[in-house]
Amino acid sequence: MIDDALIYVPVWLALVGWFVGSFARSGDSHVGNRARQRVYCFAWLFGSVMITLHILASYGLAYGWSHAAAIAATAKESERVTGIRAGWGVYVNLAFAAIWMGYSTAMAIRGRRWQGIDRAVFWFTAAIVLSATVIFETGPVRWLSVAGFIGLMGSLAGKR
Repeated sequence: MIDDALIYVPVWLALVGWFVGSFARSGDSHVGNRARQRVYCFAWLFGSVMITLHILASYGLAYGWSHAAAIAATAKESERVTGIRAGWGVYVNLAFAAIWMGYSTAMAIRGRRWQGIDRAVFWFTAAIVLSATVIFETGPVRWLSVAGFIGLMGSLAGKR
């Protein structure tokens, strides 16, 4: 029970950080821009720290620090959901965490986003979050994520 909490609570908090930051990012750039940028930076930094804790807890508690066990479990789960045995999903998850952590750390240091790469990082992380929560999850996590993405897309569409 404690092991599950150490694995799942950080990933749920990471989702909250991603969505809070993403909604702040999508807001009107002329209204409260500085405050909104700070929320975006620090919500994403918090979320990226939480996803890193989730990965560490998963590796230590679920896989006994065995990379082979993580790949095998990821391949099995991928095959169950998609019909494709894809252990390489572990590397996608590690890239996701590294890119999110690196970019959110850079934003926190600069105090604002980088226009040149912000869109690419946002859409990459959005694709991973969407896949992880809508395709691979079930129940409340899936439906809260669907609602979050609908709201986020509405917010982005209203910005144009």
